[in-house]
Amino acid sequence: MNLFSPSVQRDLLYDVFLNLFRKKLRALLTMTGVIIGSFLVVLILSLSHGLSEFLDQQIRAVWDERMIKVRLKKGGAPERMAKGMFGGLGEPPQEVKEENEEEIPGAFKFRHIPHESIDKLKKIDGVVAVQPEIWVMPRSMQVMGDDREFDAIVRPWIMAGPDMLAYGNDFTSDEARECIVSEAYLVALGYKDPSQLIGKTVKIRVQEDAYIAMAGGGQMDLKFLDKLRDIAYLMRNPPEDPELAMISTFVMLRDLANSSEIKALTTKPGVAKEFEAKVVGVSKKGLLTNMIYLPPDLIAEMGRVFLRNPDMYKMDKSGKFGIEGLVQVRSAKDVPRIKKEVKKLDMKATTLEDVVGFIHGLFTALSAILSVFVLIAGVVAFFSIVNTLFMAVSERKREIGVLQAIGATRGYVAAMFAAEAGAIGLIGGLIGYLFGKLLCLFGNIYAAQGLPYVPGGNWGHILGVSDLFVTPWWLLPLMMLGAAIVGALAGVLPAMRAAKLDPAEALRYE
Repeated sequence: MNLFSPSVQRDLLYDVFLNLFRKKLRALLTMTGVIIGSFLVVLILSLSHGLSEFLDQQIRAVWDERMIKVRLKKGGAPERMAKGMFGGLGEPPQEVKEENEEEIPGAFKFRHIPHESIDKLKKIDGVVAVQPEIWVMPRSMQVMGDDREFDAIVRPWIMAGPDMLAYGNDFTSDEARECIVSEAYLVALGYKDPSQLIGKTVKIRVQEDAYIAMAGGGQMDLKFLDKLRDIAYLMRNPPEDPELAMISTFVMLRDLANSSEIKALTTKPGVAKEFEAKVVGVSKKGLLTNMIYLPPDLIAEMGRVFLRNPDMYKMDKSGKFGIEGLVQVRSAKDVPRIKKEVKKLDMKATTLEDVVGFIHGLFTALSAILSVFVLIAGVVAFFSIVNTLFMAVSERKREIGVLQAIGATRGYVAAMFAAEAGAIGLIGGLIGYLFGKLLCLFGNIYAAQGLPYVPGGNWGHILGVSDLFVTPWWLLPLMMLGAAIVGALAGVLPAMRAAKLDPAEALRYE
């Protein structure tokens, strides 16, 4: 009997599916592990892939690909201080050196980009504009003639770029008192058409904030905590000389009272300042629905109020430029080259691809961690198939003997059981995939209800939903192949046992 003969292979497949459907409940229970494993694969990879694409889409919507965010290598990385505070838990104290000052809370300082560096950035071939990175959280936004107030976040238009413009026009100049608001404001205001909002004047109220002023204004020096600690130590361990103790305490308290931190915290906040701006355009909706874009001069003015620092965000040497800067280049093709030039100026450069790559890497790592559950389900499925087929060999000894008596070879018998195991894996994988896809569809519909203003993906064009679950096209064939291989491997030992049965003994089996 030639196993590669079409007629033999046809008979083999017939016997395999006949045996599977003869005991449907047992076959289905055996497939349970494969179904669960396949279901988890679809769910985990679809969610990971979908969230990764979703965040990719949202970041690209608010970050122009021609933009490079720059800051000094030292003095502009709070994440390094966080690493020093929490990354060294349980470790011996580290020696304070010049290279690790940013990881020591008491030695950390915010440093502004010097204007000399800004001038050098502007001279790089391909650089179009350099602006301070400004993020203002206004108290509210209000349309003139409307009593309602809405929350808002203000960002420089240079960050998003012209691709974000959905309706209307760009700003007439950098000095214009104009704004471009998110499309989601149309829903909040109850407008059905962008023309109802374009042309109107809005009031943006900015409230100065003392705590943010200390950090954003460049006043945050964490040695302030050292001053408090020194005073506490002096009070607990006063000098023996009372006069010396009194003088030391007075000097420390005087220095503390005159510190910029105490001045910032004890100064009463003023009344929220109103800035008027004419709506000239509507930007595409995104995850941050309360976004308002402004020209550089207007947002710099707001930033100075917000941080309670009149010297902030100055392009000339009369004030401070800021902790971070935005460098706009002529073409996205120039970004890698200009990024290298920025690094030569002893500055750190972050591009859109850096942020997107970090997000993709994060979700890839998350998928790898969650794949442990898939592996567990696969192991359960493997031993479930092995156990079931061993039982089938014992129950079908007489059938095996009959097959061998009528001419079936040991190879045919072994191939039949191995094929049954592979079929269990294949069918179980298909069922698990279909269940996973169904749940992904319901998940996308639910996400659309929860995030109605966020652009959708593939299903979004059809059903108007947001694709948080995106199944890669290659998953189905790869998963089916994997499930079939797992099943076939699980059937090796039972197949070998069935092939070794003696025909005469098998025929006598009751």
